[in-house]
Amino acid sequence: MTTTGLEYVPLTSHIGYFIGATNIGIITEKQGEKTRLWLIDTPNTIALTKFMYETLQAIYDNLELVAIINTHSHADHCGGNVFLQERTGCQIWATKGESVLMELPILQSALVYGGSPIKDIESKYLKADPCTVDHILTEAIRFDLSETLSVTPVSLPGHYIDMAAMIVSDKTDGKQVAFLADGISGRNIIKRYWIQYLFNEQQFKQSLLKIKEIKADFYVPGHGDMVTEIEGLVELNLLAVLETEAMIEDELTKPLTFEEILKAVADRNNIPLKVSQFELIGSTVRSYLSSLYAAGKITYEITENRMLWKKA
Repeated sequence: MTTTGLEYVPLTSHIGYFIGATNIGIITEKQGEKTRLWLIDTPNTIALTKFMYETLQAIYDNLELVAIINTHSHADHCGGNVFLQERTGCQIWATKGESVLMELPILQSALVYGGSPIKDIESKYLKADPCTVDHILTEAIRFDLSETLSVTPVSLPGHYIDMAAMIVSDKTDGKQVAFLADGISGRNIIKRYWIQYLFNEQQFKQSLLKIKEIKADFYVPGHGDMVTEIEGLVELNLLAVLETEAMIEDELTKPLTFEEILKAVADRNNIPLKVSQFELIGSTVRSYLSSLYAAGKITYEITENRMLWKKA
């Protein structure tokens, strides 16, 4: 079933996903007269969330939403939480770090901005409505949804503070589906957005190598096309990060301020910086500078009340 920006795709007897700007995991199981439902993330708008839920109600009889399992707290992954929780009484599950940010979303735009944020970046794409998390997920501790279905969180920090992939196992088919959140992006997304938001670039690279070791039959990134083989996609994502590292180092033929580096990176990638891109890509460039500084590749000096970055 499709609509603008959404398409429902089954992968196993009990696991599927909605293709959209954000891919949403769908887990269902018949129990008596009811069909129990678990979601992995929600869309960022009420309209898309409502459409998704009503589509599932049309497919499955007596649908009961048990819980939303959030990979992380960015608005495009939890924006529909409040709507569904109020409508169905479902629970919300997330890791400890992400639960704090979901309950206090003002911290997210403040983190990007570096202080109390200007209202221009407090959009639905950067700030979801606050929601209460009912259950804290722990790295590598599997929890059973039923005798047939289980979920294992895998910690993937880097894109965000305490993000986790969800590895869903379906014993009926003997299949596993890895919902990888924003730990990796599909080829179509990398091609369009070569530089993507990162909170910690070094951790992101480590998480990519961790993803490479995950064994699954289907790999669903938070954004982009599903794949059945992950190694090539890991290498492409890693290449994008390393190329951006090299670009920043290449610009430092002379000491530059952060904003001069940001302008150079945006110019070289033909990115017109409106205010939201200025803050998001700017925050990402700062993360790259921190990583390169920690690696001893660059350093800084304070000259005439300006912080100047230069090669080490």
